[in-house]
Amino acid sequence: MEVPYLNQRFDNLDDADRFIRSYALKNGFAVKIQQTKKRAKVDEIYARMFVCRLAGENQDKNVVDEEVCVGSSKGTRRRDKLPRSGCKVRMFVVKKKKKDYWELTTVELEHNHDLVSPSKMTLIQRERHVTSAARNLINVLNVSGIRPSQTMSLFSNMQGGVSNVGFGSQNIRNVVRDERKKKIQVSDAQAGLDLLSRLKEEGGGKFFVKTQVDGENRLKNLVWVDPKCLMAYSNFGDVVAFDTTYRTNRYAMPFVPFTGVNHHYQSVLFGFALMRDEVKSSFEWVLRTWLEAVGDKHPNAIITDQDQAMAGAIASILPQTRHLLCSWHISQKFPEKLNTLYIKHPGTFKYDLKDHSWLQGLYLLKEKWISAYTKSTFSAGQTTTSRSEGMNAFFDSYVSSSTGLKQFVENAQKAIERQFMREKEEDNDTKNKTRYLRLKTALEQDGASIYTKEMFRQFQVQLVEASKYFVEKDKDQLTLGDEVTHYRCFRPLTESDKKTMYEVKFNKVAVTGRCVCRMYEHLGIPCRHIIAVLNKKNVAQIPVTFIQRRWTRDANRVDGMLPYAMGCDDPTSTELTPSQRFNHMTLLTMSFCHSSMVSKERYEYALEVMNREIANLEKMGVDNVDAAPNTNTENPIEENIGDELNEPVLDPIVSQTKGRKKPQRFKNPIEGLSKKKRKCKQCHEEGHDIRTCKKFGDQNKKEDFNLDPMEEEIEPREWVASGEMEALDYQIRIAYVKGFVHNLQTDNLDDKPNPFLLAKFRLYDGSESILVSLEFIIFYEFVKIG
Repeated sequence: MEVPYLNQRFDNLDDADRFIRSYALKNGFAVKIQQTKKRAKVDEIYARMFVCRLAGENQDKNVVDEEVCVGSSKGTRRRDKLPRSGCKVRMFVVKKKKKDYWELTTVELEHNHDLVSPSKMTLIQRERHVTSAARNLINVLNVSGIRPSQTMSLFSNMQGGVSNVGFGSQNIRNVVRDERKKKIQVSDAQAGLDLLSRLKEEGGGKFFVKTQVDGENRLKNLVWVDPKCLMAYSNFGDVVAFDTTYRTNRYAMPFVPFTGVNHHYQSVLFGFALMRDEVKSSFEWVLRTWLEAVGDKHPNAIITDQDQAMAGAIASILPQTRHLLCSWHISQKFPEKLNTLYIKHPGTFKYDLKDHSWLQGLYLLKEKWISAYTKSTFSAGQTTTSRSEGMNAFFDSYVSSSTGLKQFVENAQKAIERQFMREKEEDNDTKNKTRYLRLKTALEQDGASIYTKEMFRQFQVQLVEASKYFVEKDKDQLTLGDEVTHYRCFRPLTESDKKTMYEVKFNKVAVTGRCVCRMYEHLGIPCRHIIAVLNKKNVAQIPVTFIQRRWTRDANRVDGMLPYAMGCDDPTSTELTPSQRFNHMTLLTMSFCHSSMVSKERYEYALEVMNREIANLEKMGVDNVDAAPNTNTENPIEENIGDELNEPVLDPIVSQTKGRKKPQRFKNPIEGLSKKKRKCKQCHEEGHDIRTCKKFGDQNKKEDFNLDPMEEEIEPREWVASGEMEALDYQIRIAYVKGFVHNLQTDNLDDKPNPFLLAKFRLYDGSESILVSLEFIIFYEFVKIG
């Protein structure tokens, strides 16, 4: 191993760094960087001092008395100290002016402490060093949504173990932090607006962005719409989901993805918004600005949660749009709102609810969420905001509570790219693959030629079900002239008391029809009952009146062009940024590395070539393409920024949630049952059982208790009185417990029925109201013993 010597030369700082660290590693000590010097005018490193890790003296600063820490509620943070010995080992490397090499000007190699054996070098505390190449890869992985812990696993696998990596997850986080700070030379909000301004220029002016600031020039609200979103909205903007529950960003600002459904039944984005608060004026500004972006084209229906401020804004800005409420959010509120009634009336399911304010308010909104009222409105089959919330789930892999505005905008653009790539793949599958025909009828073949792959599958389900229905004319209904005929559709093999009749009104002249199930009005494809009528009339092709263009193969075409047919970057362009160059070269070297691994001869040759060419590259000059981003703030977003701004936009304040601080999600009462505290049967205190009872500790040690399971846990009637078990649907509970009790009675529970369950079963008289409570007892004990 070569020993460092005075005036030793290196081609660059990285070579010097590698040499010094390698020397230290093989000689039983670790080095750290004590000092780095830069030339201020050019921001260039010209000197660096490496010293032994035990250099310097220990300083007793902020010493905390050990007794003070004991019992501290906050838990004072304490660290063990490295016993420094004042070691004088140091190496100073310098690059002098007008020189193209680095030189060791100071070399001291005498230690005043014992060295570590080479086998234990991986265990000593040493400086974590991340090379430039590793930094580039870390930044690329971070942009791709890879977490630091996952990045660490990748480096560990590549280098044969964590001990060979040379740094940890915290160092990876530091690299990401440094990269973020380097890119943002202005406020985070202004950096995000500069990015949107650049996207607008690249989009030929079709990229829409508009902001609203407060009196302190802080960002308040922001709306931006990509050209691809505009094209998607022109084709599929009849139904929009609007959700503000996602607020994972540095400022806790509610994030609003305007979401819809494309012709492949995939989620599609119509634009984005970030809001400071959820008041009516903010919702009105966001909706008005978004309508400005999409050409003032109002959707036919909009689906939201039950927010009064949002409802008021929709009624004001979108008066002609049908406002529907998310049925899932409403159903989740029933256990919370009605739990007190279950407690007051355990085992009873008939209440006097005419004065219940929440239910009365919900009844007044019945036309917005009850299917009997909403199924006549086309909503592309949607009854919830799950599409919008699904987009939130995508962002979870890319953002965190520390994500700033600029990074958030970048990730939103990634969501658009991913969405349209999926659409492009489905377009290709629909065009180039043949559908599987189950019935092989003319009507099925016609549907396969009209619909996209996913929508044909939904149509095919209705077609197959239609073959099970019998159609007859309804003699009780008077026909309107000779044009309209009433038909009754039913399944003939169904028992008469369970038979459901579906009435279809069919106009044979206009070839239109309407079924009482309203599936065509709600989803846009003919239901099984209408198809049964078409089969009876021997119709071989789906009538045009039953085809909605939005579900057809060409629904996303605009003037013969696909909405995602936009320019792409040329990887061989000379205008690439350093990060783009790194990505391009990484892809090229992947095949080089693959070819070199198949034999030892190839590997050694490739290693020799790489080392030689890296040395040649290091001798070449570098250009200053890492210039700071454009900080010109005279008018960074041009006319779409709203009011003209004379100074940079400041970061928004942290948003506050509506009302009281809420937990991450509302938990149904049933979820708390498993967390109920145990109660000791000897001292009758909660928090422990008989085996851990301190009052009877000595007795417990002398005897190994074999407790009867009937003596453990909470008495059955305590479970009934709590009322918490009333959270699930009544009919489901009854059906479940009846089947479970039947298994108990017939000894069909693994042929060994639990005596505890049977004993508790004997406590009740078997009535349905008691069975409801019994189910929770059985279910809880079944989980416990299972």
